[in-house]
Amino acid sequence: MSDLEKFEKLIEGKIPLVCMLAPSFVAEFDYPDIIWKLQALGFDKVVELTFGAKMTNIYYHKIIKEDKTKTWIASPCPTLVQLIRNKYPHLIDNLIPVHSPMGCMALICKKFYPNHKYVFVGPCLTKKVEASEIGNVELALTFRELNEIINARNIRNGKKKKKTFEKFYNDYTKIYPLAGGLSDTLHYKKILKKREILVEDGIDKITQILDEMKGPKYKNYLFLDFLSCKGGCIGGPGMDATRTIDEKTERILKYREFARRDEKDLGRRGKIIHVDDIDFSRKL
Repeated sequence: MSDLEKFEKLIEGKIPLVCMLAPSFVAEFDYPDIIWKLQALGFDKVVELTFGAKMTNIYYHKIIKEDKTKTWIASPCPTLVQLIRNKYPHLIDNLIPVHSPMGCMALICKKFYPNHKYVFVGPCLTKKVEASEIGNVELALTFRELNEIINARNIRNGKKKKKTFEKFYNDYTKIYPLAGGLSDTLHYKKILKKREILVEDGIDKITQILDEMKGPKYKNYLFLDFLSCKGGCIGGPGMDATRTIDEKTERILKYREFARRDEKDLGRRGKIIHVDDIDFSRKL
């Protein structure tokens, strides 16, 4: 059964669905039109992964602060995780053992929406592998697949029931899908110097660096913020948009500024205190 067939079965089922939308969505879709279209498709709730990204960052901050004996490697990118597992198994212990924003958001949704099933939509093909591993995500679709579904069902703007996401946290992690977006939102200054962070995107450059990394330390770096796609997640293969990386980046930044200016601020802590009982760690 294809993923599109699985989606049709889920959407026609009796269990309500939550759409977990990757923050790179705005590089592909207009906002808030995409919210209305997802509602018209039949999703009961639509959430953005920003709160999940915040929890990823909180756990990263704690781990890096407590252990500087090795060079930590960011693990939200499932393509990078698979690359290290298959080609550089000696570096598996360098991967930060924390869920990606998708994994964290699935755990958050499980607490807040326990009677729903969760469908992730993003620009990445390898998220399908991650979703099957963590088990909390029923299905992972690409933006291209979502476009196919929208077009096949002739969805326009739906009923415009609600113009924004189910809000957990109005956060600057909206830039997460950009190269360096993770480290830029990590609040690293109390635990790392900027020169101790290496940001890189593109599988060729990343492979060159990992080839050089024979032991647990890589030069004087303590944190490698790597994304396998050029430009970051906005360069993912599951996107339809013909926009350039610069154009996609501009849309992400404009969306963040819009949210800061026009959307209700839930405060710096949001609902963080309500997820203190969730363990966001992951065995890699």
